[in-house]
Amino acid sequence: MEDRMQFQSDEERLLAEQVVLSFRELQQVMKAAPHGKGLATMELAVREKGFEQMRQTLSLLLSAHDEAQKKG
Repeated sequence: MEDRMQFQSDEERLLAEQVVLSFRELQQVMKAAPHGKGLATMELAVREKGFEQMRQTLSLLLSAHDEAQKKG
């Protein structure tokens, strides 16, 4: 039996999809890293791209909050 996560909003679903895509990208970075440099390479990738993902998440959260306040 497969457990399926139930999302409370489209924003939650979008965020979950972004996390999966980021995970897959990090897997590729790890596979392509030179021997003995996996962790350093992944840390660099997270610094370069992880902050952008966090900014997108915060933007999504703020947009959802603004919409909720407009509704009442």
